Amino acid sequence: MQKTEIEILKDELLTERNARKIAESKLEQQSKELHLLIESEKRLSSIISNLKSGIVLEDENRKIVFANSKFCEIFKINTSPENLLGHDCSIAAEKSKALFEKPSSFISRINDLLKNEKQVFGDEMSMLDGTFLERDFIPVKIKSTLKGYLWVYNDITLIKQYKESLISEKQKYRRIIENMNLGLVEVNNNDQILMVNQNFCKISGYSEKELIGQIGSKIFPIEEHEKIIEKEKFQRLKGNSNSYEIKAKNNKGELKYWLISGAPNYNLKGEVIGSIGIHLDITELKKLEFQKEKILKELEKSNNELYEYAHVVSHDLKSPLRSINALVSWIKTDNEGKLDNNSLQNLQLIESTLETMENLISNILLYSSAGANTEDVNEVDLNKIIENLKRVLYIPSHISINVLKKLPIVKGDKTKFQQIFQNLISNAIKFNNKEEGVIEIDFTEKKSFYEFCVKDNGIGIQKKYHDKIFKIFHSLNKSEDSSGIGLSIVKKIVNLYEGDIWLKSIPNISTKFYFTLKK
Repeated sequence: MQKTEIEILKDELLTERNARKIAESKLEQQSKELHLLIESEKRLSSIISNLKSGIVLEDENRKIVFANSKFCEIFKINTSPENLLGHDCSIAAEKSKALFEKPSSFISRINDLLKNEKQVFGDEMSMLDGTFLERDFIPVKIKSTLKGYLWVYNDITLIKQYKESLISEKQKYRRIIENMNLGLVEVNNNDQILMVNQNFCKISGYSEKELIGQIGSKIFPIEEHEKIIEKEKFQRLKGNSNSYEIKAKNNKGELKYWLISGAPNYNLKGEVIGSIGIHLDITELKKLEFQKEKILKELEKSNNELYEYAHVVSHDLKSPLRSINALVSWIKTDNEGKLDNNSLQNLQLIESTLETMENLISNILLYSSAGANTEDVNEVDLNKIIENLKRVLYIPSHISINVLKKLPIVKGDKTKFQQIFQNLISNAIKFNNKEEGVIEIDFTEKKSFYEFCVKDNGIGIQKKYHDKIFKIFHSLNKSEDSSGIGLSIVKKIVNLYEGDIWLKSIPNISTKFYFTLKK
């Protein structure tokens, strides 16, 4: 059945209406896309305009297509970026070259970049006002066809100054280390040498080229210290620092002693990436130390031999004295009632001289043994020593001994500490001329030692004798019971315990003997 003309007309109108709707829909969609594109372009333009980098975009004829405010600021262009559009960059470059330290180089470098048409990043330039710029150059191509050039300028003045400051600080500390004659070595976690300074090359005998890349523990092999190196490596990985000694052989095979101060080396993430060691050659010091130990051993042996010799001599000298004393006694007995007074006085003088000689020999033996070191180290209660001396010493009734506060417990040889206090108290008793004699014992605790004081109100000692009284056989008051050896024994024992002894005295008023003992 054929359509009528009216039906055909209706179909054509309907088709035309649908086509119009499709066209309107497409137009609306295109309008939205264009709007979004414009908005996106505005946002991108805004972002680029506010970047901290100076940006200028040229076309293939070097006409400015786009520039931002930072570009105008860097090149001191007193106009808005929009006013630069269409300007010739070649002319602008000629005007701007006067801002740089090397104007001709600024222009020639631009020409080289344009000619090569290759991307270049990090070109550095210095301006007359001290500003440093970094320039990036990017040719803009579409399907291998050149469409323009993009230039990006960054002010790196602060970065440059910071880098130069770091270099300066590094050089300063390197000079300090060099002048201190210290060897500096940097290794990674595998003990591979990354860096050495000149002083380490000097003490090791190797050149820098020979050391870089080598394994430290392999190039300086000492079997007995391999465990030390492994232990210290483990400590570095844990982030610990410390100092230690090792033996090593230099390039000539000579044995050396090094004192190493090692510290972990960190990366920017705080991870341990190796260690840095400062080396001090202490070979000569160690030789002196070994010589000292040898001398001390020889001295100890010599002292022991002298001590034994003193005992032998003491015995050999006392034997004839006792024989003479016995002979005198026999003469007196055999001739009882026959000898006149002069003969008896002479015999008594011989006996007195013999007694003095025997006491002198005993004191010499006592003095020689006073300085002998002892391995017998015990805790000694000084309060008990004083109480014991009060019982065994003869203390006249008019003299009192007062301990002002409880004395400390010290470490050492009880007998030697007793000798110190016995001699000082005995002297204080012996040389006291007061009706009421007072002896006071006190002490002060210091950081690393005790300072003791034995005070009396006796005859005192003049200033000019303060040094002499500590010398052997030097007695200010010659008497039968004063050998002049007591204070020399005290000084020798105090010195043995690394202490000092001195006195303060006012004649006829008081004397204070001070001495120190290490804790």
